[in-house]
Formats: sequence, C-alpha cells, structure tokens
Amino acid sequence: MKTDSSLPAPNVLIVDDSPANLELLADMLEGRGFRVRPVASGERALQAAQSEPPDLVLLDINMPDMDGYEVCRRLKADATLKAVPVIFISAMDGVIDKVKAFNAGGVDHIAKPFHLEEVESRVRTHLTLRAQELEITRKNTELKTMLHIVCHDLANHFQVLSVSLECIEQGPQADFEMYLPLMKAALRNGIDLTEMIRKMRLAEDKQITLRAVPLEATLAESLLLMQARLSAKKLSIILEVPSVNVLAEPCALVNSVFNNLLTNAIKFSHSGSHITIRATVEDDWVCVCFRDHGVGMSGDILEHLFDLGKSHSRAGTAGETGTGFGMPLMRRLVTQFGGRVEVTSRDETSSPNDHGTEFKIWLRSAEASAEHASPRISA
Repeated sequence: MKTDSSLPAPNVLIVDDSPANLELLADMLEGRGFRVRPVASGERALQAAQSEPPDLVLLDINMPDMDGYEVCRRLKADATLKAVPVIFISAMDGVIDKVKAFNAGGVDHIAKPFHLEEVESRVRTHLTLRAQELEITRKNTELKTMLHIVCHDLANHFQVLSVSLECIEQGPQADFEMYLPLMKAALRNGIDLTEMIRKMRLAEDKQITLRAVPLEATLAESLLLMQARLSAKKLSIILEVPSVNVLAEPCALVNSVFNNLLTNAIKFSHSGSHITIRATVEDDWVCVCFRDHGVGMSGDILEHLFDLGKSHSRAGTAGETGTGFGMPLMRRLVTQFGGRVEVTSRDETSSPNDHGTEFKIWLRSAEASAEHASPRISA
C-alpha cells in the first residue's frame, strides 16, 4: 500500500515502555509517510486513542501497570475503537503469547528484535485490509440505501394505482378517463425509478450526466401523483414557480426529491390548511421552497432528520405512517445533483401561532451552467 499524498497520512499509535524502541519505530514510520504518535504506557495509549482514534496501533506486551493484552481488550471494548487493527510487537513470542495476543483482539504479532522492513510491510498490509473493509462497508451501505429508495418511492406509485383503481371500481364508468392520466403517471415514474436505480448500479464508480429539467413541469408531475393525498386531507397548494430549468436527474427529482418533500408536508399538515411552493432564481442557483403550516419538528428530530442511521418515523396528523428514510434520501440526491438543502421548523407546542416546516432546495440553474462542461455525479 503506497501512501497517497492527496490523502491524510495514516495515523499510527505506537505503545512501548522502551524509549529506544519508540524512537526507532517513530523515525522509521515518519520517514515513510506515516503520522506517528508514540506513548510509553497503556494508560496513555487509551487516552490518546480515545481523544483521536488511530488508523492502527503497534502495541508492546510487557509493560508496567497495564500490559498490552489489557490495553488491547480495552480498545476492543470501546465501540469507537474496536475496529482499529492492533499489531502486537514484543519479545514474548511463544505460541501461548501469540494465542493470548490474538484472543485479546490483535490482528498480528511481530517478534522483537524486529526488522524495520517487516514492521513497515505488516503495517501497510493491515492498513490496506482495513481500507478494504471500510470500502466494503461503504458499498453495502450504498446498496441498502438504493434498496430503501426503491422500496420507499415505489410504494408511493403503488398507492396511487391502488387508490385510482378503487375509485374507478366504486364510481361511474366515466371516472376511468379522469383517473387514467394519474395511473399513467404513476406507472411511468415507477418504471423510470427502477431504470434509474439499475443504471446507477451498473455505473458503479462511473458517472451519470445531469440534464436540464423543466422545474414547472416536474413539479406539476409530482403534484399530479400526490393529488389523492392532497384531496384526502383537503389541502390546497399555492404554487409560484417561474419557467426555469434546473440540473438534475429527472426521475430522481420527481420521485425522490419533490415527492418526498410533498409527502412530508402533507403528512404533517392539518386538514384544510395549505402548502406553499415557491421558486426563485438567485445568480446561478434556483431555490425551491416547500412551506407547510403543520405540526413542525422539535430540535431533537431536526438534528437527526438527515441521518440515515438514526432515521425514524412519526405518525402524521391523520395517523399516516412512513419508513423514516424519505428525508435522508432526498438530501443525498440533492447533494449528488450539486445542490444543498436547508430546513427550518417550529414545533406547534412551542410556537402555537407560527408553526410548520420550510425546506429550501438549492439546485443549479441549467441556463447558468450551459456555458460550462456538462456536470456529472458519481453513482
């Protein structure tokens, strides 16, 4: 594993009660591009690791007060440090000593007196293995996120189809023509959504080209898909949107951004109220603002709103349920478009006269970016 100069130097914590060993190892690793933190006791090692988790630990066994086995066990008992690889480096190199080292949580054992080339080679090997483990975790998280996108957003279209078919079945034959455009829109967006995810997975580390998307027409499509939910809660829409184009992936903008924002606003609005959607052009950006006058959010909910690992769902004003993944996925996609999300909210308990939530979605103007190279996003 070569040290990439564009990345932070690997952070190695060296623990040894011998000043000579500390100096020798530190000089060797620093000369090969590592950032080294030498400490002379187990207690100081734990303090250093907790204040700034290292990428790898080189750990002596035979130390006063606290031996290396105990230091390793304590590192592995800490949730933030348990994944850090620990290499024991010690004169205690019998079979029993090595077994104890591995049972304590070590990943390798180097015998003293050591050869500097061997130490460097093993350090780089285990840093590479750790980097690969993190990459596998990242890709697994990416796959789970994609699965959540499909499940979450396809559910919206199945609900539209279900409600439309139920209304057609119960109403006069003429209702079919009224619901047909809605059903076509749901089918079209459902198919486009699965195709978008398929392309993103095939692309892997390649890039997807963003396109100019007409904002007014895209919002109209989203509102059409949300019409049944709006009608069920007697909600009105105030729409003030200029005829501009934004840079995005069209299907994702409808399904995973606008639909999620509208679903959230509808879910937490009181029956008979209204939702305002306004867009303004500011320099090279288009700001799309969704404002409801619903129950709002507390500070704690707002703090973790976009955290996919801590996502949770609240019941809506009419008992609506959800997965809790809508907002994290919405911001993730806006960020991939090169935009950003801002949110403010006032809980109706603490602000009874002025409550509700406002999302501002900043997207790049297609017109302003036309003179530049086509922007791309990583899949």
